[in-house]
Amino acid sequence: MLPRLLALFIVFVFFSGCTLFRTAVAEEEVPLEYPGPDSEIASMLDAHRGQLNHLMDVKIATVKDTLRFGKPESVLGNMVSDAIRSRAANELGKFVNVGIIGDSSFNLFFVPGRLTLGQMYEFMPYENHVVVLTLNGHKVAELINQVAEMGGAPVSGVRFNIDDNNKARGILVNSQVIEPHRKYRVATSSRAANGGDIFPALWEHEERVDLDISIRDVFVDYFRGKSELYDITDGRIR
Repeated sequence: MLPRLLALFIVFVFFSGCTLFRTAVAEEEVPLEYPGPDSEIASMLDAHRGQLNHLMDVKIATVKDTLRFGKPESVLGNMVSDAIRSRAANELGKFVNVGIIGDSSFNLFFVPGRLTLGQMYEFMPYENHVVVLTLNGHKVAELINQVAEMGGAPVSGVRFNIDDNNKARGILVNSQVIEPHRKYRVATSSRAANGGDIFPALWEHEERVDLDISIRDVFVDYFRGKSELYDITDGRIR
């Protein structure tokens, strides 16, 4: 019953629109006009709405500040990349050097208040899973320079500066200078590993391990462990 209710909730999100978050929309954009809800789907939702609302209202954490994605780094970017890296290491039982994910799937931000399971389904509605790739040092340096060219992206385990030409300078991975021929484990999403994000360096890996855990579950567990979420960054990208 639970998977069916969760599937219905995803349908509800896409038919109702995201109401629990705020999105940035350019003023000149003309909003799309969507058709009214399908009567059959609406009937299915009505039959389970009470149980679904109860399930999705489960509290995950308390948001203390407005939390956004941004460049060169941001609190949400840091948290999602830290979450992926940490969980991948726990699942593998091995140290993972870098965590990275594109922010193109996260055009949302949190406002102060309760963070619920339902909101997490809106935050990450896609069924992606965690992937760990093995890259040599050359490719890791290339990856970080791709992040720098973008002006920053959610990344964990790395510290560097972006110069005036959008090049990465002073790159440190786990507080150490990159060794060109050393092998590094990089945790990311299946979407990024499959070419969905603009990180071409990830596509030329030496090994790939797909973990049977959804990105959404990773974020739910990580935010629940934090309990209270504040707008605090650590200067990993400067």
